[in-house]
Amino acid sequence: MSTTLAIRVTSGGVPIAARVLLVAADGKPLQIGAIDLFGARQGAAACAFGPGITGTWNGIVLATGTGDVPVGADACKPSPAIPFGRYHVIAWHGIDHERWEGDVDLGAGRGRVELAIPLERAWQAPGWLASDLHVHALGSNDSNMPLLQRVAAQAAAGIQVTALTNHNATGTLAGAIAELQVGTVITALPAIELTAEGVHVNAYPVPLGADPVAASVVHASPAQLFAIAHAFTGEPIVQVNHPRFRVTALFDDTGWNGVTWPPPFPRGFDAFEVINGFTAFNVEGDRRIDDGVRDLYTFTDHGWLVAAMGNSDTHDYNWVHDGTARTFVRVPDARVEPFDQPAFVAGIRGRHTLATTGPWLDVAVPARARAPAAGPGDLAIADAGHIAVRITVSRARFVVVDRVRVTIGTPAGPSVVRTLGMPASERTHTWELLLPVGAVDTWLGVEADGDTPLPLDQTGTYQRDKWHHAGDTPAAVISPILIDADADGRWARPGGEPPP
Repeated sequence: MSTTLAIRVTSGGVPIAARVLLVAADGKPLQIGAIDLFGARQGAAACAFGPGITGTWNGIVLATGTGDVPVGADACKPSPAIPFGRYHVIAWHGIDHERWEGDVDLGAGRGRVELAIPLERAWQAPGWLASDLHVHALGSNDSNMPLLQRVAAQAAAGIQVTALTNHNATGTLAGAIAELQVGTVITALPAIELTAEGVHVNAYPVPLGADPVAASVVHASPAQLFAIAHAFTGEPIVQVNHPRFRVTALFDDTGWNGVTWPPPFPRGFDAFEVINGFTAFNVEGDRRIDDGVRDLYTFTDHGWLVAAMGNSDTHDYNWVHDGTARTFVRVPDARVEPFDQPAFVAGIRGRHTLATTGPWLDVAVPARARAPAAGPGDLAIADAGHIAVRITVSRARFVVVDRVRVTIGTPAGPSVVRTLGMPASERTHTWELLLPVGAVDTWLGVEADGDTPLPLDQTGTYQRDKWHHAGDTPAAVISPILIDADADGRWARPGGEPPP
């Protein structure tokens, strides 16, 4: 008698896409398939057990949360992908569910072994869509991951809106989503990553097939690259990618310190990656997430309003996982089927965004008699030189939040006015604050972060393998809320850029 592992992952009794990692008796995670990218990464060499069911270097990816996997013998190389034995099991779905752990006996001759995995939801974000708008797959010169497998991995990470951003080639994952029949949980934007020597820029949505001439892009200056991006029909979002990656990084390559004004580059973009999957860390001596937040606040303080984004920039199955960093976008009708693409794009353009690697951060200036409630990107009206603010942080247990910082623009520059401690025993905590904001139009920024690294099996091993860091760290930051201090219905920073 053979052995088959029959996996069923659910949330609230309903199947949900997930990754399921088997850990052998020696404590080592089972690595399925082979390494086939640059001697360190896995792309096309994962093991396809069936449509939407893939054994990878870091877990079994299930596009719909269910699947039968052979044990002891299969068509994979090397085979068997899953040797007979007893395994500890770890399963997860994104950052809004708790991890599940259990054990399973996959000895020879066990027949059909049912493994039921009920995932517990940690928090919800009604009115928001989780997106990963910087994703590579087959079609990029540095990724060979099949499109179906990329979609499955995005869904398993809890991503609802995805954008295939191959280098200098327009593309979409819409066809793969349809083929896997997962269109009720994930949808796609057509997109491109314009890739020059000194800067990488995403544009989305874009017309498919409208690929630029590669030679015109590779040596383009930042200004030329922005012009190429804006030339696509449909007025796409233009997003600067990994500006603090140290290479092909606009802010780093131009020598900007994140504070002096004006910066030494043109500002022809609508959004930038405050958090990128390759730079999703704060460590002693290199606080890369803090750098991105500082850049965001400097832009805002000078009246240059751009959306705060978080994206994985995933290329493979093991180094940077799908959704390691992600952007939540607030939209009036937060559904993926039917998907209101114009409203979603308008949400980014309106800076209704939260970039995060793990925490959920809800920030609102509550409604008053003469002013509606305001959230990220909105305009709030002060009352007698003050604003009331409600801040809620929610987290799964594997996400440790140590502090919440509240920043306000002052005449002397951005200033942290409150630092709040997240109770270690709580998964959700709310603060109600009354903050003085003065008589001049200003802005409010809020971020949450922690020092304890996120689980490597969930985020990918790039930080450990490449830089010997313990891993990515928890962080979340909103696009700042604008404060109309003089209640004239307009917003303008003194001496800053013209209002949007």
